[in-house]
Amino acid sequence: MPIKRVDRRKDQKLLVLAGLGGLVLIAAPVVVFSQAMGEQPSPWINAGDPAGSQFPVETGTYAVQPTQVSPLPGTAARLDKSGRLVLVASGQNREVLSNSQAAPSAGSDGAGWVNAGGSAAGDPVIAMNADGAQVAFVIGTNGALLENYQVKPSTGAVANWRVLGGANLVGMPAVAQDAAGKLVVVARAADGSLWKSQQTEPGGKTWAEWRSLPMPAAYDPAIFRDSRGKLRIFATGPDGQVRTIAQAGLSVDDWNAPQGLGGTMTGPPAVAMDDQGSLRVFALTVDGSLLDNVEVSAASDTWRGWQSRGGQFMGRPLAVADAKGCVVVHVLTVNGAVQEIFQLPDRKSWSEWHDRGGSIAKLVSSALDSQGRLVVYGISKRGGMEQTYQTIRASGPWASWESDLGGVFPTN
Repeated sequence: MPIKRVDRRKDQKLLVLAGLGGLVLIAAPVVVFSQAMGEQPSPWINAGDPAGSQFPVETGTYAVQPTQVSPLPGTAARLDKSGRLVLVASGQNREVLSNSQAAPSAGSDGAGWVNAGGSAAGDPVIAMNADGAQVAFVIGTNGALLENYQVKPSTGAVANWRVLGGANLVGMPAVAQDAAGKLVVVARAADGSLWKSQQTEPGGKTWAEWRSLPMPAAYDPAIFRDSRGKLRIFATGPDGQVRTIAQAGLSVDDWNAPQGLGGTMTGPPAVAMDDQGSLRVFALTVDGSLLDNVEVSAASDTWRGWQSRGGQFMGRPLAVADAKGCVVVHVLTVNGAVQEIFQLPDRKSWSEWHDRGGSIAKLVSSALDSQGRLVVYGISKRGGMEQTYQTIRASGPWASWESDLGGVFPTN
C-alpha cells in the first residue's frame, strides 16, 4: 500500500495562521480594556490638536488627502498646523490684518501684522478647512461674504479674497464644520433675517446657494457642532429672546424648527461645550448681568433655563473650554477691565468673579495655545492689540496684559 505524501508547506501555513489568531485573541482584551479605562478621549473634547480629527480615505490604490474635522467653530484666533495661534482682525482702513505667534507657546512675540487686504465691514474669523488649511471669512463693505484661503502670516498673506455671495449681510459671520467636514457659514442681514451657505463637499471651493433660516437675528449668530455631530445655530432676536435651530441630521442641509430659549438679552450669544458633552450658552441682559443656559444632557436640545451669574458687563462674552474641559467665560466691564468666571470641578457650580485687569475697549478672542494655556486678546482703549494668558495650563496666575502685538484697530 503506497504511503501518502505529507505536504509540510501546508502544515507551516496552518501554524502561522494559528499563531496570528492567538495574537489577536491576546490583543483584543487589551484593546477593550484600554477603551474601558477611558484612554481614548471623548469625541467632544478638544485635545488641542491643531489638525483636528483625521479620517483617511482611499480611492483604489491611491490614498487621498485625509479629511480633517475640527471640533471648534471659527473664531478670530485659532491654532494652525504648526501649533501657533493665528489672529485676524479688521484694521482702521477696513483691511483684514493677520498675525501669529513667533513660536508655538503663549506669550511669545508675534511674527508681525500682515495686510491680507479685503474690504471688511465687520470682524473676520478663521476656520479650519477639511484639508487642514486656515480659511478666513469676513463680510465685505458690499454686503457679501468674502473668503481667503491664503492666511499665512509667517510667510506673508496674499490679498486673494473670493466673493461667496449673499446680500446686505452685516456683522461677523459664524463658521463651523459639519460632521463630514464641510464648512457651513451663517450670517445675519441688515433686516434681521438669518442666512446660511455651505461647501458642497468637504474642502471644496464650490458653495451652495444662500438660503434663509426661519429665525430672527438682531445680533451676530453663534454656531457649534454638538456632541452627536449636528450643527446648532444660536441667535438673539429683536425681542431679546435667544433661539436655536439644529440640523435635522448629520451633514444635511435640512433644519428643524427653531426653539426658543427665552430670556431678555441684549447682544450676541456665546457658546461652548463642557466635558460632559453639553452645550452652554451665555448672553448679557439689558442691565449687563451675565446669564447662562445649559442642556439637561449631552446633545439633548433640552435646556435647564437661564441662571444669572451677576456682574455689570458690556459687549460680547467669550466662552471656551480649557485644557481640562472646564468652561471659562471672559467678559468686559464698562471700565475696560476683563472679568473671568469658570466652572468648578463638580461642573455644577461656578467660581466667583476674578479680575484679569486691562484697559480694554473690545474683546476679540480667547483660545488655547499649543500647551493648553488660555490666551485672551483684546483691543486696548488706545487702539492697539493686547494679550494676556495663563502662566500654567488650565490654571493661574495670569500674565499682565502685553501690548507687544501693536497695530491700530477700531475700538468699537
